[in-house]
Amino acid sequence: MVKRHRSTRTPARRRHPDPRTQWPDQVRVWPPDDREVRPPRPPQDLPILSPEEFQAPRRGRGRAAVAASVVVMALTLATGGVWAVMGPADCAVADRVRVTAAPEIAPVLRALAERDADRTGCAQVSVRAGRSFDVAAALAAGEPGPDVWVPESSGWAGLAAAGGAPTRIGEARGPSVARTPVILAVRQARAGRLAAAAGRPTWDMMSAGGRAGRLSFRVPDPRRWAAGQAVLGLGDLGKDLSALRAAIVPDPAAALDVLGGDADVAAVTTEQRLFTHNAADPEVPAAGIYPEEGAVSLDHPFLVLTEDRTRRATALVFQDTATSAEGRRAVRQAGFRDGDGRAGTGVDEERGLRAQEPPRLAPLPVARAVRALDAIGEVTAPVRALMLVDTSWSMRRRVPGTSGSRAALAGRLVREGIGALPEGSSAGIWRFADGLDGARPYREVLEIGPVTGRSAKIRAASGDLAIDVGGRARLRESVLAAYRAAASHASAAEPGLVVLITDGGADSGSLGLDGLVAALEEEFDPKRPVAVAAVGFGPAADRAELTRIAAATGGRAYLAGTVPQARQAVRDAVTRRPCAVECRD
Repeated sequence: MVKRHRSTRTPARRRHPDPRTQWPDQVRVWPPDDREVRPPRPPQDLPILSPEEFQAPRRGRGRAAVAASVVVMALTLATGGVWAVMGPADCAVADRVRVTAAPEIAPVLRALAERDADRTGCAQVSVRAGRSFDVAAALAAGEPGPDVWVPESSGWAGLAAAGGAPTRIGEARGPSVARTPVILAVRQARAGRLAAAAGRPTWDMMSAGGRAGRLSFRVPDPRRWAAGQAVLGLGDLGKDLSALRAAIVPDPAAALDVLGGDADVAAVTTEQRLFTHNAADPEVPAAGIYPEEGAVSLDHPFLVLTEDRTRRATALVFQDTATSAEGRRAVRQAGFRDGDGRAGTGVDEERGLRAQEPPRLAPLPVARAVRALDAIGEVTAPVRALMLVDTSWSMRRRVPGTSGSRAALAGRLVREGIGALPEGSSAGIWRFADGLDGARPYREVLEIGPVTGRSAKIRAASGDLAIDVGGRARLRESVLAAYRAAASHASAAEPGLVVLITDGGADSGSLGLDGLVAALEEEFDPKRPVAVAAVGFGPAADRAELTRIAAATGGRAYLAGTVPQARQAVRDAVTRRPCAVECRD
C-alpha cells in the first residue's frame, strides 16, 4: 500500500473506491510496496518477547480450577515459573519484592529491575512472568499472591475478586505501566482488497450477520486472555455465542498463526503482539486494522498487593522506575505505548501499525464480563447429548420439496447436530415408536460415547433411522426414559442434553403430559443436570406440549416449518445459542 502525501488540493471524487486510500489512517499494509522493508528495530538492551518464549511451557505444580461464577477461572492452572534473581549473591533473597507480570511486559520490567540492581549493588525486586488468568485464579482460590501484580488489564483484578479473592484486590488501583490497544490483523495481501470491499472498518465486521459477514475472525479465548475479553462488548459479539465459540482459539499466538493459512480471516490481537509478530520476519506479514469506533486498551496496571510496609515502600520505588521517563522509553521500544498512549518509533505504517492512538473504548464492567464469560463457558463446555428421534408411522411421509421422508430428514438432523456439539462432547442416538423393544417403545441405536473417533458409527446409526419406520408414537414414556439415561451419564462439568426430534401426533402411551412434567421436575439433580430441547416440525407438532416438556428441564422448544428451519433449530439446540427460528422457553 502506498503511503499518501498530504496536499492542499482537493482530490477529485472517484466513482469507484481506491483500495489504496479507502481507509485513510485506518490501516497500513506491512510491508509497503514501494520502499525497502525494515523490520522493527529491537531495543538495544531490552528483550522483545519472542513467540517461542510466550508459548514456552511453564514449570510448577498444578492448581485446581476455581468453581466460581467467573467461568474464566474454571480451568487447569499452573502458576509456576522461575523468579529472576538479580544482584550479588549475598543480597537477602527474602527481602526482595516479588513482582508477577504478564508475559509480554515481564521482560521489560525485569530489565528495569536489573538496572536498578546495577545502580544500588543489590537486587530489591525480582520479576517473573505469570499469565494473568493463572494469577487471578490463584488469588480467587485464596492462595497467596505476589507483592506486585502487573496483569494484562485492570479487569483481571475485578474478575479475581468476583471469583472469591479478597475485596482489596478488586479495589486495587495503580498506574498504567504500558498500554496496547486491541485491534484486528489481516494478511498484508488481504488488507487492500478488504478496504475496497468493506469500506471503513468497524467492529461490526466481526458479526456473523453483519455487513462484513464475508470476513471470519479468530479471537483468543476470552476466559484466559484480556484481548478476547476486550471485544466481547463490541459489534454483535456476545449476541451470537455459537459464532463466537467457533471463532475462539487457545491463545494470542494461535490467533495470528491462522493468518498463514487463510486469506479471509482476521485475528483479534494487540498492537504490541502484532509488532512482535512482524519483527520476527514472518512468511506472512500482517497489517493492523483500527476500527473507526476505537479500541479497548490493555493498561497493564502496577498493582501493589502486599500489606507489609517495608515491601510496599520498595514496591512504590520500583513503580516510580517503571513509570519514569526511562521506563516509558523502555516499554515503547518493546512495541507498547506508554501509560499516556504514546507509541515508539517502531509503531508505524511500515510495520502495519499506526502511530496515532485510537480512541479508547471502555471495557465491559466486571459484572457484565462475569455474565459474558459464564455464557461462553456454557456454550464451550462439553456435553453428553442423547438424540431421541421419532420413528413412528407418520415419519414415513415425504418432506415437501424433497424426495426423502421425515425419518430421513431426522437422520440428517442428527448427524448435523452431533457435528455441532462442543469439542470433547459425547453423544448417543435413540429411536422411539410403539413395539420397538418388547414393552418398551424406545431402543438404543448408538450408545452414548465420545464424538471424536466415531464418525463412521454416527453416520451409520443416523442412516438406520429411516429403516423400519412404523408404529404409534409413545413420546412421553420415551422422553422420560431418555432423560434418565442422559442423567446417568451427566455431571456438573459435563451436563446432559436430550434433543427430541418429532413431527408430533397423538401419544398412544399411558403416561400423561402432567405426569411427565411432574417426573422431570422431581428428578432434576443439579449435580447431574439434563435439559430437554424439543424440535418439532410438520403441521401436527404440538407447540404447547413440547414447550411444557422443555420448560420442565430448563430447556427450549423449537417449531420449524421448513427444512432450513429444522436444521437451524437442531444446531441452536445443541449449541445453546439464541433462537434463530420460532421457539419457546
